[in-house]
Amino acid sequence: MEKSTVQVFHAEEIIQKEGETYQEMFKVLSGSVALYNRYGEKDEFLIGIYSKSKCFGEMNILTGEPSLYTVVAYDEVLAMRITRESMEEFVRSNPRNAIDIMQNLTHTVKVMQKNIDLLLDDIYEKQNVNKVRTEEIKRKIMQYSISGLHI
Repeated sequence: MEKSTVQVFHAEEIIQKEGETYQEMFKVLSGSVALYNRYGEKDEFLIGIYSKSKCFGEMNILTGEPSLYTVVAYDEVLAMRITRESMEEFVRSNPRNAIDIMQNLTHTVKVMQKNIDLLLDDIYEKQNVNKVRTEEIKRKIMQYSISGLHI
C-alpha cells in the first residue's frame, strides 16, 4: 500500500492506551501484541494476544471513539499503520483484510459480553439478588450495549 507506513515496536512498549482516541489501526506483520483492559491495574484483564496478520485498533477508525483496550508489544513487533484515509485502499488491496477486521471486532464483542456476564454473576452473588431480577438486568445491559455500538 502506498499510503501506509511500517512501524517497529519493542517488547513491552505501549502502542495504544485504553480510553485514548486514535485515528489509526495496525496490522501485525511480525511479532505479537497483547490486548488488555485496565492494563497495569490490579484487576488487569488480558483480552488476547494477536500475531502475524491480525489487526487491532479498527474500532478507532470506524467509530472515532476512545480505544476499548490497551495494546502492548509482546515482543518486537513490525506493524503496518493504517489511517482513516488509507482504510479503503487497505481493504481494496486485499479483501482478506476486511474479514480479519470483522473477526477481530467479533472477538472483542464476545470478550466484552463474557466480561458483562461475569460482572453480573458477581453482582448476583454479592447482593443476593433473585435470579429473575438478574436476568432482567442482563437483558437491559445487552440492549444498551448492542444499541450503543456506533459502527
